[in-house]
Amino acid sequence: MTKERSDVVNIGILGCANIARKNVRAVSLSEDNIVVTAVASRHKEKAEAFIKSNPGLAGATAYGSYEALLADPNVDAVYLPLPAGLHVEWVKKAAAAGKHVLCEKPIALTLEGAENIIRACEQAGVQFMDGTMWVHNARTAEMASAIRTDLGQLKSVISAFAFPAPEAFLKDDVRCKPELDGLGCLGDLGWYCTRASLWANAYEPPTAVQAHAGALRNEAGVLMHVGATLTWADGRRASFECSFDRAPVQQLEVAGTKGVLELSDFVIPTHEDTGAYRLRDAAFLAELDVAVTQRTTEHQVPMQRQQEVGMWEDFARFCG
Repeated sequence: MTKERSDVVNIGILGCANIARKNVRAVSLSEDNIVVTAVASRHKEKAEAFIKSNPGLAGATAYGSYEALLADPNVDAVYLPLPAGLHVEWVKKAAAAGKHVLCEKPIALTLEGAENIIRACEQAGVQFMDGTMWVHNARTAEMASAIRTDLGQLKSVISAFAFPAPEAFLKDDVRCKPELDGLGCLGDLGWYCTRASLWANAYEPPTAVQAHAGALRNEAGVLMHVGATLTWADGRRASFECSFDRAPVQQLEVAGTKGVLELSDFVIPTHEDTGAYRLRDAAFLAELDVAVTQRTTEHQVPMQRQQEVGMWEDFARFCG
C-alpha cells in the first residue's frame, strides 16, 4: 500500500502474531504518514502468507529472518508482537539498527529487562513506545480532564480486566508458558490495570505495592489470577484484579472526594466510533439511612479515529 506523502514512516513487523493483524488494519486506516512495508518471520513462507492474508500489506516485502528485516535501509521503525520473553533481545537489536520501536506489552518480564530496553533506545537515539491502545483514545483524554475538574481530591482507583480462557488457550498460548510470556495474566491483563492506576494519578509512582492473597498459577508457575494494591504517601490507593478464569470484565472506577468516574469497557471500547463514561456525584444517605441519592450523568465521546489508529498516528509523529 502506498500513501502519497514524502515523509512516510515505513514500518517493519517482526513476527506474525494475531495482534499484528489488528495493527495492520489500524495502519491502513490511518490518514497519517505511516505504512507497513515489510514483515519478517523465522520462516519466509509464513511472512508471505501473512502478507497475502492482509489487504493492508499489498506490496510489502517478506523476510525469512528478523535480522534481514532490520538490515533493510527502507524500514524506519519496527513493531514487535513477539512474546515478551524475546522483547529485550529484539528491541536492543532494532535500536542498534537505528529503528524506532513500538513494542507489545508487557515490554519485559523483569524491571532489569525494561531498563535495558529504555537504555538501549535512549543510547541509539530512537523512539520507544509500548502498544497500550486505550491511552490514545479521545475518551481517555476527556476522562483525564474530568478527573482533574469533577472528582475533587483523588482518593482511589479500582480496576478489573479478565476473561475466561478456553482450554486450548490454557494449554498452548504463549501467555501461559514461562519461557515466552511468563507473567501470564499479570503481563497480559494486569498491565492495563496498572497503567490505569498510574494514568489516573498523573503517572506519579506509588510508594508501595502489595500483591493480594489468593494468586492462582498453572502447573508451570504462570499467573492465571492475581490482584494487587498500590498506595501513595498521602493516602491515595489503587487496587486491581486480573485473571484468565472468570467471566469477562474490563471495569474502571476512579473516585475522589466529590464524585466518581466509571466505565465498563476501558480497555477495548464497545463501539469504535463513540465511547461512554459516567460521572456520579458524592452520595449521601436519605431519610432513615435506607437509600443512597446520587446524580449520574452519562457522557458520550465521539471518536473520529479508533484508538489503535490513534496509537499509530501518535507513534509516527514521535518518530518524525
